Formats: sequence, structure tokens, C-alpha cells
Amino acid sequence: MYLTSVFVVLLSIFGAYHLNMLSTSPNMQLATTTATAFMKTPRLRILTQNMFMRPPLIKNNKSDWKDARLDYFIEHILPNYDVVCLQEMFEFASSRRSRLFAAAEKLGFAYYVASERQYVWSAAIDGGLVILSRFPIVAHESLVYRRGMGPDWIPKKGVEYAKIAAQMEGGEATHVHVFTTHTQASYGEVVITQPDVKRRLAQLFEFHEFMERVMPAHRDSGEPVVLTGDFNVDSRNHVLTDPKIAYERDVEDGVQTSDEGAGMMSVLQGHGIDPQLLGPDNKDTFKGKTVIELHDTLRERLGYHPVTFGNIMVDSDGTVRPRETVLTTHQDNMVMHSIDYVMWHNPDADSQKHNIVAKIVDVGVTPNFTPGQQFTQISDHYGVSAEIHFSTEQK
Repeated sequence: MYLTSVFVVLLSIFGAYHLNMLSTSPNMQLATTTATAFMKTPRLRILTQNMFMRPPLIKNNKSDWKDARLDYFIEHILPNYDVVCLQEMFEFASSRRSRLFAAAEKLGFAYYVASERQYVWSAAIDGGLVILSRFPIVAHESLVYRRGMGPDWIPKKGVEYAKIAAQMEGGEATHVHVFTTHTQASYGEVVITQPDVKRRLAQLFEFHEFMERVMPAHRDSGEPVVLTGDFNVDSRNHVLTDPKIAYERDVEDGVQTSDEGAGMMSVLQGHGIDPQLLGPDNKDTFKGKTVIELHDTLRERLGYHPVTFGNIMVDSDGTVRPRETVLTTHQDNMVMHSIDYVMWHNPDADSQKHNIVAKIVDVGVTPNFTPGQQFTQISDHYGVSAEIHFSTEQK
């Protein structure tokens, strides 16, 4: 949920033209053929975070505190991970992305890929995607979705893919295949038959087709695949399960899966959907050529769909308040959405080529609160973190 005014965005695009021309940030830094970076421990720590770093002049409330939030992220959050996937880390008309890359390199993130920069004549801004890695990125591919609707027509949203070499010193090497995405947003109440929902599912079908092409070209058996990002699909069904409690609870009321959440998983996996889900006139099934087994790690590990956007606080007297108000728009306060994900694919771990077994051993929501700052958390979204463990034990 990041663009609130088409007019302001267009003003930012054209008013900041010269600043963008002066920016020299490349959109990737890949490994050379001789590059080696060994893991000190047999684990890989991953974070996905919508950074809410929109182009200049755009803000929801008094201030988005963009520079201060980026400084805090670099100092307090970035050092805790090995691979970091970001959304809404826009390059257009700003030097913040370049500043992030420079700071990340000093912290050991020698490799990155990002959305391709755009210029005024593109009639668009970049997709805002970034993947940072401490370990060599040995292959990279990108997908730009069909243009979005409404304010989402402006950014070139899509998918970034990075093939990351993972190796313990003296041990065999394997790869982790990381995707990150940001899809069409909805503004206001979401009804599954509205056009922006269909556009979002169509983009997820593009994502599935992208995986159908990329994975056979780059992945060996047993190598883990991780899908991350702000999918903008709310998997919570928003049904209050206790009539005595008048507000939605994160855990107890997050067990049921929404129709769109189920549709997202079905489309990404290649099963497609019943076209009637999107209305009686819809004919699209979004069915893929192949089926890709995927796991929604948060739902499977926690047993519910945790809130990642628009959370609440409940005072001791029962008063319900929005958890975050500095960055979030008033209309998005307390919406209790679960829209940020880490998904996992590794169905053939038993037949791994490298004699290395990769397992996802920990996953959870990472609010990234910012005590002592003028903003209460690093973004209007929570992050999601995961840890992959590597071993030579056979299953």
C-alpha cells in the first residue's frame, strides 16, 4: 500500500528529472567466475521487507522519515542477515538506493541485484526491488509484469531472481534460488471480483510462468527455492471466531484462509483457479503448464496467517488502537492484513546433487520496531525472516 496520489507521483517523476540523470547506481553487482565467499556457519538468514521508500515528495502523513529510516535499517537491521530482499526501495529521483548499496558493501554484502532504473521518457519508475547477498550471486534474471492499474501503473513492478552460491569452507557448494516480488495493490476495501484483484492474480500467473522458465535453466535437484516479497494478497479471512470479543485477533482469527489467499497459492503452484472465483464473466483460469510445489512457510509453521500490515494494539482497558500511525494512511489503520510472505520449494531434497540437505528451520514475522525514533517501526509493513540450515546428513 504505497502510492496515494497519482498527481504527486507524476510531479515527482518530472520535477526530479535532473536528480535522476545524475544518479549512477547500477542495478546489479554479480560475482566474477573466481569469486568465493564461505559461510561461517551452516545457515543462511533471510529477510524480506517492504521498505516503504517511495520517491521524493510522496508522503502519507507529516513525514515518511525516509532518510532516518534508511539509516536505522543499515545500522540496526541489515547486519543481522545474509540475504535481504526489499520491496519499495525505489531508485527513481533519489540517491537512497545507491547509499544503501554502498553501506551494504561495507557490511559484507558484496553482491546485489535490483530493478532496472527508469528515465522520464519511460513514463514509469523502477519496480523498487532489491536483493542483497553476502554470498556470490552467480546468475540473475528479471521479469516486469504487465502494467498495473491506477497508481500501480507508474512503477514497473515485477520479479527479481538471484542464484546464490552457498558453501562452507572445505565443503561442497550448493545454491539457493531467491525470488522477490511486489504485485498490484488494492486501495480501500478488497472485493475478489474487482479488477485489481484479477490483475494481481494475472501477475502471479506471470510469476509462475517465470519460474517455469528459470528453474529448469538454473536449478539442480535438492537446491532450495525461496519466494519472498509483498504479494499484496491478504490471506486472512477476517472472521471473528469469538462473539464475546469485538475486535480481530492476530492468532485466533487468522487461521482461516481467504479465497484470494487460496487462489494465490493455486496460481503460483500452477493449478489455476475456478474462473467463477473472479465473477461470472471471467474466463481466465491462470493454469500453468507444470505444477511447482510451494509451501506458505508462515501458515504452515505458525498455524495461522500473521498480520504483516495494519496491526492493532489492545490496551489493558480493552481499547483497540492502531499499532502504527506515523507511516500508515488512516484508511489502512487496523486492517489486519497478511500480505508479506516467504515461500519454500525443495521437494527433491532427498535426491540432491551436492550431497547437501537444505531445510528451512525457522520462519516468523519480524516487526522491526524502532525504539527511541520519531517513527515506531522501520516501515508500514512488518518484515518476514527465515533461516535455512544446510547439512550433509541424508534424510
